[in-house]
Amino acid sequence: MSASGLPAADEAMTFAYDVTTGVWDWSLPLRELHGLESSDVPTTDHLLQRMVPEDCPIMLARFQHHLTHPGPYSCTYRMVDPRGHHHELVFVGQSEATGDRVTRLYGLVVDITDEVRERSAAAVAASAEHRATIEQAKGALMLSFGVGEDVAFSMLRTYSNQHNLKLTAVAEFIVRRLTDPEFSRYDPVRCVLDILMELDLAP
Repeated sequence: MSASGLPAADEAMTFAYDVTTGVWDWSLPLRELHGLESSDVPTTDHLLQRMVPEDCPIMLARFQHHLTHPGPYSCTYRMVDPRGHHHELVFVGQSEATGDRVTRLYGLVVDITDEVRERSAAAVAASAEHRATIEQAKGALMLSFGVGEDVAFSMLRTYSNQHNLKLTAVAEFIVRRLTDPEFSRYDPVRCVLDILMELDLAP
């Protein structure tokens, strides 16, 4: 964890939920954001307890919907961490089915708070000459996860900040792999998720 008490910027926040057992698996940074130790078992209640009350009914309804409807999903909500800091988070992922029954949810969590946006302002200002690549990467996120233009761009900027990379480098990473046979998937959402997860694992 960083000195500020928040997850280290170069660590990814990932999650998986086993529908059959009702068990969550969170990466360490996601646990830390919610005030959990590495030995703690995350639960849906942990999400709801940190969530801004106005967002809870909507998020719970969407979560229950995806437990019975396979496919891509995205949702944005607000939370307050253990230190009282407010965050705006985007969950993007996939609801997977075996046969006609959803068995697993998995994906990424991206923090798109204003604090992150301000830190990456310089990267955004320097990106004008590479606008076409950024637009392609942003479009891939929008189409895959059903998010708006602002959220997709915020996701790119967040990854730029997390990995200490130029915004254009993140966009180029995504665009190049969209045409890489290694990432060919029947499901385009899974393709984009795998690309983002590889970026998190990249040195």
